[in-house]
Amino acid sequence: MFSIAAEVRNTLGECPLWCERTRRLYWTDIEASELLAIEEGNDAVMRWSLPERLGSFALTEQSHILLMGFASRLAFYDLNSGLITPVAASPGDTGTRIGDGRCDRAGNFVFGTMDDGYPVKVIGKFHRLNAATLTVETLALPDVAIPNSICFSPDGGTIYYSDSMQGKIFCCDYPSLQNQRVFTEIEGNGAPDGSCVDGMGYLWNAEWGGSRVVRYRPDGTTDAILSSNGIQSTCPTLAGEGFTRLYCTTASVGLSAPSIYDGALLKAESAVNAGLSESRFAANTV
Repeated sequence: MFSIAAEVRNTLGECPLWCERTRRLYWTDIEASELLAIEEGNDAVMRWSLPERLGSFALTEQSHILLMGFASRLAFYDLNSGLITPVAASPGDTGTRIGDGRCDRAGNFVFGTMDDGYPVKVIGKFHRLNAATLTVETLALPDVAIPNSICFSPDGGTIYYSDSMQGKIFCCDYPSLQNQRVFTEIEGNGAPDGSCVDGMGYLWNAEWGGSRVVRYRPDGTTDAILSSNGIQSTCPTLAGEGFTRLYCTTASVGLSAPSIYDGALLKAESAVNAGLSESRFAANTV
């Protein structure tokens, strides 16, 4: 069962990333245009106000610099000075924004774009910012409404991804993108949101509207279910010593009477001792 790690009341908390070098857990409140963090052993929440919404981000080799997937662009962000160094404009069509994203095992940033209007149209795509050239390419994957669950197997040979509107998580060989297939189909009322992979190759998925996080075996069958008091679970990550603590962001957007859990950062002991450090964007940020 989850408890509250930070009672922050995020509107749309997303993309928690653990930095084992600084012992910090970062995440974003997309609708508040804010980056947040807590340090291990310290309950104080650090906040950085941003010039636009932050859909996702990645660690880099410099602990004070993050690669930011802002709504309209990719940029390096200096946590100490607030300096923003542009990298590339969003490759999405007009009326889209950058959403979910994560680095592959080679240090390239794979991310999705999505319709920024409502109702959401199926005009989103998956892209990759290549670390060697700082150029963006569109991946040969199907168009999506709400791209989510981007993560990679420990050996980097499989990419996982989803369209939350379809209720399925997909996977394929990587980087070839061959053998595209359904990894698993969500059972119940929830929709697949963010995911992460542990050192055993098991995938953890947060279910939007499902009040739970599900751990899937590499063959797509269910291994464990962790119930959550947060109705709209958005993304999990494993953190701390031995990566035995599971954190999960949540959202309060759209709820008429959100509880203290809706929008909070939640935590649970995962009982899994299979560390897997988050891949860092491999480009030179200087």
